[in-house]
Amino acid sequence: MYKYDLTYATVDSLSEGVGSSQIAPLMEKLANHGMKINLLTFEKETPPDSLVERMRKASVEWIQIPFGNNGPFGGLTRTLQLAKLLPDSEITHARSDFPAVAARFSGQDRILWDVRSLWADQRRFIEESRLKRNVLSLYSPFEKLACNSAIALSTLTQAVVPVLEDRHRHLPGLRTVVPTAVDLDRFKFSPVMPPKLKGLYSGTYNYYYNLELSRNFLSALRQIVACDVDWAKPKESQVVKLNAGENSNFSVSQPEMAGLMSGYSFGISICKEDAGLSLKAAMPTKIAEFLAIGRPVVVNQGLGDCDELFSDGHAGIIIKSTDNLKKKAEELINLCMDPSTPINCRNLAEKHFSLDVGVGNYLDLYSRMWQ
Repeated sequence: MYKYDLTYATVDSLSEGVGSSQIAPLMEKLANHGMKINLLTFEKETPPDSLVERMRKASVEWIQIPFGNNGPFGGLTRTLQLAKLLPDSEITHARSDFPAVAARFSGQDRILWDVRSLWADQRRFIEESRLKRNVLSLYSPFEKLACNSAIALSTLTQAVVPVLEDRHRHLPGLRTVVPTAVDLDRFKFSPVMPPKLKGLYSGTYNYYYNLELSRNFLSALRQIVACDVDWAKPKESQVVKLNAGENSNFSVSQPEMAGLMSGYSFGISICKEDAGLSLKAAMPTKIAEFLAIGRPVVVNQGLGDCDELFSDGHAGIIIKSTDNLKKKAEELINLCMDPSTPINCRNLAEKHFSLDVGVGNYLDLYSRMWQ
């Protein structure tokens, strides 16, 4: 007899980054629909009591597992740990490749493979060590095994679906697209732009991001108008500064992020154009959060579904390295001066990035998996 309606398994920490911004509110919303949920996460530090209480109030049974070592071999260890700890459930929602493989090893029948990114491709691109890149090149079978383990598929973008279809002969036919989802009640709409142009780097920026192009764009912008730029970095970040044209930086927890973003005019999320196919799967959380607040975002060409979403230029600027950056800077200035821009951004968030819409899509997919 199954004990849970849903087991949600992830290698992320609930108290950091996407765990705090994405997974915790998703668990609360799903529990509000009457689901009995078991949540398994890997925690790098002891979670705050407030987060533990949130999950308790939502009636989510939360199993916290020590994160252990970083790197490829740490990932294998976490997979084996998950396989031992996963309980029987009607549905196992496996966030990324390793949890899906763990669910198969543990004998689960209904597995949702939640493709948060082309993980191995992205990690190989980011990794600076040649040895680790070579190890990561051996991870392709894990993606195949994750695919073969699942009866359903969820992706962050529509753009990555043809890539997966090309890679896997037996891609699950039960599918949905749930982009980075934002709690629109928490990231409240701010209809008035700041009186002075201000930009924000929000959250984590690693080798995947094109900080040189970001810096050059800000330089072109400052040739036209005065503009201060800050980096609101995660409290767990060990990086002192980005060197991407920011004036200052400060540490902020993810729950605090929603309260400060309205003080800025635009966000920056420019990834590297040569990141390969993994770009089609990517949709940084910061993009959805800026849009929810009512602020446009500067992104790179080819990032997830952004080319289509920002094609009309009413909610963001798409740039590439060969662009005339001064003209792109002028586009951003005009966008930030347009009083209709905040509502255009919010409308896009409500249509494509709403947590409530995402929950509805998951519930629909779950119901199809039960049939």
